[in-house]
Amino acid sequence: MNDLFKYIDFETISTCNRTCPTCIRNSHPNRKALSSWFEPNYLEMETIREALDQSVALGFTGGVCLSHYNEPLMDERIPEISSLVRSYPQFDTVYFHSNGDYLTEEMAKDLDGRLDRIVFSLYMAEPKKTERKNWIQSLFHKTKADVITQSDHIATHFSPSFNLKELIDKNKGKPCAEPRIRVIINHRRQYLLCCDDVIGNFDLGTFPETSISDFWFGDKHMEIMENLKHSGGRSKYPYCSTCPRP
Repeated sequence: MNDLFKYIDFETISTCNRTCPTCIRNSHPNRKALSSWFEPNYLEMETIREALDQSVALGFTGGVCLSHYNEPLMDERIPEISSLVRSYPQFDTVYFHSNGDYLTEEMAKDLDGRLDRIVFSLYMAEPKKTERKNWIQSLFHKTKADVITQSDHIATHFSPSFNLKELIDKNKGKPCAEPRIRVIINHRRQYLLCCDDVIGNFDLGTFPETSISDFWFGDKHMEIMENLKHSGGRSKYPYCSTCPRP
């Protein structure tokens, strides 16, 4: 049997207040397919709970991430969702990524201790960036606040400011491990193959209509994972063959 996933990611709300051009939700040319990300749409609590229960039943003990293409602090339910996930003793870590723009002292107090860590990536100029970092870290005493002030942008399929042809040519023959790492369930309940598969290019089904077990161990997903393990495997899938990621 194939190894189990290491993480499960939930996109609890669709929206993000930032419009970073290097984010695939902003650079993807099919704006109609991306339309649900630009108004509030929620992944239901009971859907999250059912997915957690199914994961535990499979023996999953990895990490649970409560963000994907979204800004999780725009979801007013995020403290409650965090508590729900942390109530499962099996999970190694519970966390999410945030730009910190919506963080308040009240929200920090409500979140502190409900998660193992929060990763904040700050997008403002100095000296405000350092001031913001120090303020964020002063708010958390039980939850670890990892604050990133310097980070490189990552090329995706449609990123501006990258020589995509050069990157695609460089990486197209390389294996890809991304599909073997995580289960991703977006706000539309779609299973996504990887972090570049924003609109569900591989038609892998929706949860709970397709169970996590049937998705992960299903013939379609297993075949994709097996093909991408090998050099040249990307050529079997049009979307993978144009991926700039190493």
